[in-house]
Parts: sequence; C-alpha cells; structure tokens
Amino acid sequence: MDLKNILLLIMALSLTLLAQTLFSQEKTGSISGEVRDAVTKQPLPGANVFVPGTTIGTTSDDKGYYIIKNIAPGKYHVKASIIGYESSSNPDVVVIPQRNKMISFNLKASPVEMDAVTIQSDYFAKPDENVVSIRTLSPEEIRRSPGSAEDIFRVMQSMPGVATAGGKSAQLIVRGGSPDENLTLLDNIEIYNPIHFARTGESMGIISIVNPALLEKVDFLTGGFPAKYGDKMSSVFDMTLQNGNKELYNTDVNANVAGFGVTMDGPLVENSSMVFSLRRGFFDILTSLLNKPAAPRYYDAVGKITYDLDPNNRISLVGFYYLDQIDKLGSTKESSAMSKYDYLARDDYGSALGLNWRLLISQHAFVLTTVSFTGNGWTTRQGSETNRALRGEDILEEEFAIKSELAYQFSPVLDLKIGGFVKLIDSKNESWTPEDTTRSGVIIPAATISYIPDMTSKAALYVQSSYRIVQPVTISVGLRFDRFALTNESNVSPRLALSYRFLESTSLNLAWGKYIQSPASYQISPDPRNLLLKSSTAFHYVAGLEHRLADDTRATVEVYQKELSNLVVDPDSSNLLLNTGSGYARGVELSLQKKFTDGFVGSASYSYSVSKRRDNSTQALYDFEFDRPHIMNLIAGMEVGKGWQIGAKFQYASGNPYTPVVGAVMKNGVYYVVDGGYNSARYPAYHKLDVRIDKKFHFNSWTLMAYVDLWNVYNRQNILSYSYKVDSDGIITTTPRYDFGVLPIIGLSAQF
Repeated sequence: MDLKNILLLIMALSLTLLAQTLFSQEKTGSISGEVRDAVTKQPLPGANVFVPGTTIGTTSDDKGYYIIKNIAPGKYHVKASIIGYESSSNPDVVVIPQRNKMISFNLKASPVEMDAVTIQSDYFAKPDENVVSIRTLSPEEIRRSPGSAEDIFRVMQSMPGVATAGGKSAQLIVRGGSPDENLTLLDNIEIYNPIHFARTGESMGIISIVNPALLEKVDFLTGGFPAKYGDKMSSVFDMTLQNGNKELYNTDVNANVAGFGVTMDGPLVENSSMVFSLRRGFFDILTSLLNKPAAPRYYDAVGKITYDLDPNNRISLVGFYYLDQIDKLGSTKESSAMSKYDYLARDDYGSALGLNWRLLISQHAFVLTTVSFTGNGWTTRQGSETNRALRGEDILEEEFAIKSELAYQFSPVLDLKIGGFVKLIDSKNESWTPEDTTRSGVIIPAATISYIPDMTSKAALYVQSSYRIVQPVTISVGLRFDRFALTNESNVSPRLALSYRFLESTSLNLAWGKYIQSPASYQISPDPRNLLLKSSTAFHYVAGLEHRLADDTRATVEVYQKELSNLVVDPDSSNLLLNTGSGYARGVELSLQKKFTDGFVGSASYSYSVSKRRDNSTQALYDFEFDRPHIMNLIAGMEVGKGWQIGAKFQYASGNPYTPVVGAVMKNGVYYVVDGGYNSARYPAYHKLDVRIDKKFHFNSWTLMAYVDLWNVYNRQNILSYSYKVDSDGIITTTPRYDFGVLPIIGLSAQF
C-alpha cells in the first residue's frame, strides 16, 4: 500500500471517528501526564498538579502519573509542585471537549533543604549545563505564532540572533552562520534534512517535515551548547516528541494552503500509547491552478509508540518518512538552476527508525540508549524533451547509530553525564553535468562524479558535569572527543559554562567552548584529494545578563564572539576544496519575553552582528553571504474573548550581501557581465508585518479551530536576489526576484 492510499485510509478512519463522537453530549475534557525529576527521571509521587486560584487539581500516583478529569473547555495555567523541588508552570494548556491533554513536568531539585515550602515557579527553567543562548517553546506557542503557518522553523526565525531567509525559505541562519552548520535532533535521532525541498548545502526549503502538533517541546540553542552536542558549529535544534496519551483517542484533521494532515494519538495495549501524523502538500494543486510548469508536492509521516515494560524500563519506537517531488515541463521566468532546462524531475526522500530505551538504574541515575537507522537522498534529472538526463545526480547517505548516556545525580548540587556514540556511514554520490558557460563567460567543462566509498564510521565520547558551588553559583564543565575514520581525524573539544545569580532575579551567565564540524560527503565527493580535508573549527565566547521582571517575563542581553578557522573553501571554482578559510562572527542581542499569561503574550528582540570570512590568510576579509547586521523582531498576541485570539509580528533585517554586476565585456563575439567586488553590495533591507486571527468553536463533542495568517500586510516588495542578462548591444537588464507579496493563509483544524 503506497503513501497516498494510506492517507485515504487514515482520512476515512478519522471521519468515522468524528461521526461517532458527534452523538456524544460530553462537554468536558481532561489533563494528564507525568511528574518526574528533571535530572534522574525518577517519578515524583505525591506531587501537586493544579490550576492556581481554582479547586481544579490532583496529586501524582506512585508512578508520578496524574489525571484531572471533567475540566470545562478553555485555556488554563497548570502548575506542578512538591516539597524540595522548584515548581514548574505551564501557562498555556488548552482543554478541548472529550479530549485528553498530555502535560508532563520535569522538576529541578532545590539545592537547599526545605521541609515545609516549595520554591517559586519558574516559567523559564533550563538545565544547569545550558546557561546561555537557549529558548524553549511549547506546541501551543508554535501553533499561534503569526507569520509562521504553524511551521516550527519559521517560528524560530523570530528568535534573537536568527535571520530569516525570506518567506520562501524556512531555513535558519544563526548568528551569521550557514544553515548547514545547524544540528537537528528528533527524540535523540539526528535529522540531516528536516525541511521539505531543502538539500544539504542549500539555503532554501519550504516547510518542516515534523508536524508541530506532535511535539512536547523544542529546545533551541544558538551558542555555547554543552558537550553532548557535536559535529556542528552554529546551533542545536532539539525536538522532543510527546508521548501519546493513555486515556482517550484524539484525532486532529487540519488543512491550509500548504497541505492536509491527520494526527492521532491514544492508548494501545496496557502501559503503552501512540502518536502519529500524516501530511500531504497542496503546492502542486496551487501551481496547477496558477498554470505554472513546476508541480512540487510533498508527503511526510511521523510517529511514536511508547511502552513501559515495568516502572524502571521505558522503550519508545520513533520513525519518520518524507518524500518531496518536483516535475517541470516548460520554461519559467524565474532565474534559477531549475529554469536552465525545459525538463526537470526531482525526488528528495528521507527516513529514520529509532528505538529509545530509558532504564532507571537507581534513585539517582538512569541510562538512555538509542539505536537508530537514518537514510537521506535525492535524485535529479534535467534536460530537454529529446534528452531528459543531460544533467543528473543520485545521492544517498545512510547511517546506523548506537548512542548511550548515563546521567547520575550525586546530590541536588552535583550531577554527571557520560555518553558516547558510534555511527556506521554508507554513502553514494553520482552526478553528471554537460559543458556550460557562466554568466561571466567562464566555460565549465562537462564532468562526471562517481563517489561510492567503503563504509566508514564516526565515534564520540563526552562527559559533562554541573556543580552548584555555592547557592548562587553554578559551573558546568564538559569535554568531548570525536573521531572521523574517513579523513583519519580526531578532535578534542572542551566546554565551560558558569552562572552567577548575584541578585534574586538577576544572573550573569558565561560560556566558552570549542566546536568542530567534519566535512560533508557532498564536499568530499567531487575530488579524491578532498579526503585530506579536516574539520572546520569554531570557538564560542558568550556572556549574558538575565533579569526576571516578573515570574512570566524576562529580559536578556548577550554578547558573543565566534572565531572560525579551517573553514572549507573552493578557491578556484574547481572540485578541489581546501581548509584555508577563516573568519569570525560577533554581535550583541537584546530580548524581552513574556509568556502567555493574563490573556497576553509578547516578545521583542534586537540583534547587531558582523559575520566576516576570508578564503586564505593573504586575502582581505569579506562580508559573509549570511551577514545581516541589524535584525529586529516584535511579536504580540492576546485573547479578545469568546474564543478569539489575535497576534502580529513585525520583522526587520538588513539586506544580505551580494556580488554586483558593474559592466559588460565581449568575449568571442558575445557579451558577458563583469562582476564587481565579492559581496560588496547589499540587497535592500527586508521587513514585513504579519497578522494572525484565530477563532475557536466548541461543539458538544468536538472543536473547530479556524485561522487566517496574513503575511506581509502592507505588501512590501522584498528583494531576494537579482538576475542579469546582456543583449547583443551590451545592454544589461537587471531583474529582481521578490519574496511573497500579500499572502493570506487560511487554515482549519477539527479536533475530536
């Protein structure tokens, strides 16, 4: 049964369940979940879980599990507390009729013995090793973010220090780094291509392959991250899937301009649950209606099954699959690699299957072991009607990985993590291109690449320890060792972080570390001599102040410096790459963030940064292509009664650098453009205003959520790039490529 038939089957099942529930008159919902120690993952029996200011609440059982039944539909602030722990709050819990909402809490032990009181709730709790540059978002925060179309990566484009690549791309540009410097994880499984229609080494991509409705939380670390994360230089995007609830079957059916999806979760056999999502894109239908020659379509499926073998052993099976397809027959006006040929067939695909086993080995320790298989690849055929394979490629990379981590808490003030992994890597890179001529008249000869190396491996070991020396001071020390067999290279990466709370609501946070990134297969494959490439290196220096204006509001300022060396560069546009690149990225970030309490949510951030590179030590520094000195984001949202919510987001960013055309020259009787200084000009500044309106309709046994997400309200003509043509008289025509104009995105979601 192929993916399309599976989708139809899921749709039919969902509609059947909906019809059954319409006869029910139950108008209340429930909340359930677990309360556990944040470090040891031990269940916390007797924890109070309640809605402050009401009589709604309960206590957790001996497994740390709780359930609160018969809750009227609405949005609630839910809090968990127990003596000796810092309490935790979730101000954004939405209860829907005849549904069960899973909300779990991980509480940090207090370093001070307290017999009769609990510590004040922390809306911005974070692990001791992540003292700087971290944001944690919930699915509800992602869902209602204006200008994102409920896509998780577009939401992160509004975080401090992150630049948008425009409305046509969901890629993340973090502190002046390129998108391929970002590490993405899904339930401890590394994802190499988390965005539809984005290939390794490219800056484009439309929408995340992970439905945000499946997520429990997302941790986004933009610098100074601890030793458990490696082989990337800029950021970490760590997604945690929720467990399916153990009480009821929930089903969501949703649709917007991007596609149609079905999400289901609920119990399986005793002590087990599942959550599953399947989506199909609508882009091909839209391009057909607009009479465009290209027809992009995508499919994705993500799922998780969780089973408790006994109170100390939990296993979870996690998997995903995605497929992107583009077919084009006919020319387009847009200048791109796609428009050089009349015919294009492109398939991108990826999959993963992983097993997580969490073993509680004592009251103070647990081991998390992950066994996973991932595959990622694509095929391309471009040409003419008579020869549809003038240019093509067959790329595939597969990995089998085993990783494990032991976490041990010696006391509430001292913990230790020791872990490592081994990966077996199998790859194939075959491509062929005909002779071509660049816009400046340089002839590129025909080339064929056949890179099918023997299976190779990567391995790593790390240790990370956090110690609260005295009550206001926490220090975290990490050390990581990486080994890459293909290039016969080993690296040692130390990490250090310190947090000093010198006032009750104010802390000074510092982090330093070495980060390496091994060369990718697409960099090695064009020339055998590229096996001599070594890992690129970045040293992070981060200092910040964090001040709590209120329990639900914080202000931060961070200053950072990234020193870059051994960068992989292409010095002469040949297939031979070198490690002669260097540079730096530095900047300052200011932010103000308020959680969704009292019917209002908001954030404001401003970043100033400089990102410079050079290709070798004898050349001058130039502006890196992702350098955007000024970035500002303003976001606000509020409830306006009777199920209505409204939000708005304003974004501003300096234009990216580009290489301008300064003239034309004749070569062999043909005019070609003459380039100016490399990245010596900038596109106009990028800015836009997005507005989102949500309305929730509660029926007897189900809920309908409708929204309008209006992008670029004042129709700013943001320029993404220029294309140039020279006619037979040497006259240059410059054509800008624009981002989306006014774009209304309408979405519906039925929840039952």
